[in-house]
Amino acid sequence: MDNSTAIRNYIDQFREGNRNEAFHGLLELSHDVLPELIAIFRNEQDVQFRAFLAEVTWQHREPSVIPFLGEILNDPEPLIWKEALDGLVALASVPALDALRAARSRQFARKRDAEYFLGYLEEAIGQAEAEILKKDS
Repeated sequence: MDNSTAIRNYIDQFREGNRNEAFHGLLELSHDVLPELIAIFRNEQDVQFRAFLAEVTWQHREPSVIPFLGEILNDPEPLIWKEALDGLVALASVPALDALRAARSRQFARKRDAEYFLGYLEEAIGQAEAEILKKDS
């Protein structure tokens, strides 16, 4: 079975309520599937499914997804940007930290939304910095 067929099968499993099977199946595929998962994410409207795809993407632990995670920090949905934060902390590195720090300039229509986001963001920055220091020592 090729990767595209496998992805479609796992997506069907997710939509049928088999989240764990879909999650683990997508994680077992090679990193070659990441661009396709990102493309599916970009064309999807369902927030729950998009959050699932974001998580699967970062759980591959492939540094090449850092720009994507930095990009989705700007998503209006907390479920999405929280997955991006989790992924960038898990991939703690200078590029991940740069993506986190760049998100400090994100603009919000409501002050309450900005404060909510920035609270999570600063915590993630602190965690990523601590992980990088641990790796360096």
